[in-house]
Amino acid sequence: MAALITFDDLVSRPGFEGVDREQAERLIEDASALVADIARPVELDPATLPPAIVPVLVSMVRRGLHNPHERTSEQLGDYGWQAGGQAAAGIYATRREVRIIRRAVGRLGVGVATLSCDLPL
Repeated sequence: MAALITFDDLVSRPGFEGVDREQAERLIEDASALVADIARPVELDPATLPPAIVPVLVSMVRRGLHNPHERTSEQLGDYGWQAGGQAAAGIYATRREVRIIRRAVGRLGVGVATLSCDLPL
């Protein structure tokens, strides 16, 4: 699976100054694979990628870079943190992002089943 966005596409957005290129490229590849799986059976190509999918990929990579442990809260006094829960998505797409991806590729959840022969009564 080829990456759907480039490292340069990523760092052109705010908040990615000074990120490790190798780590970011791995996360871009991982996020691209997850987005391609959500969009299946539509094949995604970086040259014809729907524009609405780009911010989803950027958000997924941002979460992977800035919150790799999927922490949902942290306190400073008597240090403590909490991980997991429904609010933490890590690099995985949130429900809203899944809807955006499916809408962008025209896959809204309705399917068609073609029957090859009549069913017996």
